[in-house]
Amino acid sequence: MNTRLRPLPVILLAVLLGALAAGGYLGFHGYRIGQGLLHPPHVPAERPAATGELAGLSDVAFTTADGLTLRGWYVPSRNRAAVVLVHGFAGNRAQLLFEARALARAGFGVLVFDLRAHGESDGDRVTWGDGERRDVTAALDFVSARPDVDPARVGLFGFSMGGTTALLVASTDARVKAVAAAGAFPALEADVYSGYGRWGALSAEPVLWTLRHAGVDVKAVRPIDGMCRLQGRPLLLINGDVDPDAPAKLQASLFRAACEPKSLWVVEGAGHGEYAKVAPSEYERRLRQHFDAALLGAG
Repeated sequence: MNTRLRPLPVILLAVLLGALAAGGYLGFHGYRIGQGLLHPPHVPAERPAATGELAGLSDVAFTTADGLTLRGWYVPSRNRAAVVLVHGFAGNRAQLLFEARALARAGFGVLVFDLRAHGESDGDRVTWGDGERRDVTAALDFVSARPDVDPARVGLFGFSMGGTTALLVASTDARVKAVAAAGAFPALEADVYSGYGRWGALSAEPVLWTLRHAGVDVKAVRPIDGMCRLQGRPLLLINGDVDPDAPAKLQASLFRAACEPKSLWVVEGAGHGEYAKVAPSEYERRLRQHFDAALLGAG
């Protein structure tokens, strides 16, 4: 009997060592993912020609409350209203040139800029909406002070991480009279679990630990908690129905949490950021209609 039982401790030890090895691998893998989320490469934007709907486009720069210089392009307003556009993770201001052209064509002033640690702006790490709130606030300061803009007619659009940041800022800054967000996530923790939670907490928590260790306030990046703080300012949410990065269930939770007036457009056949590729005319129409109604009083 005893002889037959002796191999059991060896088996248990092997299982334990295997579990430790797997845990170590997942922990290191999550750390590497987290580092990649904090430090994407800076990719400078190629400046478009200042012609057509972008006539008057100029290079601009402004400073955040924590001392970072952000760089962008501004197209002057022809209708006294303006919209600030906020790009996504690992992108730059050129990522939103379709949206910029669409709104400038309608007469809106448009500011596109590089978030911290992106493009040509200062900063050495991305904080997934936490520090980026200061970037968007500084952008709103810049636009609101423009002589061609009525500060009571300022809107905000954001894509992906930029959409989440736009929602965070809009919930606390009454200067934002209308907000649109495409491919946004309701909470950073939920987004990490959705993207990296194949093994549950074992694979997602190392990523979150890495972000927290770098100073990211993960709990603060929860726009879903403030959706009703828009207090009557119009909201437009956009998502692709085959978007793996911002699943429909996450976007739907944002919509459910919001108060009226609100609208949701799910773009059939669109992945993350493919709205202009799949339905360009409808995308432009919805953006213009949303900001026309909110900023110009046009039905």
